Amino acid sequence: MTVVEVEWLDAWASVESTSIKKAQSNRPELTRTIGYLIAENDDGITIATDIYPRSPKQAKIINFIPWGIISGYWFYQ
Repeated sequence: MTVVEVEWLDAWASVESTSIKKAQSNRPELTRTIGYLIAENDDGITIATDIYPRSPKQAKIINFIPWGIISGYWFYQ
């Protein structure tokens, strides 16, 4: 299977109290995720961090990342 590394802008949340002024300066978190390519479509890319070699139709820890938040991606063979 093809391995892909995806760089994307992730949303985040905090449960800590903070000032409104500080909260107004929040930015997305640049994130890189590496996994096995499951699918690509018009909406985004789907990758899995785990696959089962003896059962190739099974995977877990699935991530779907929409194209609109992806800043780059690289395929590895």
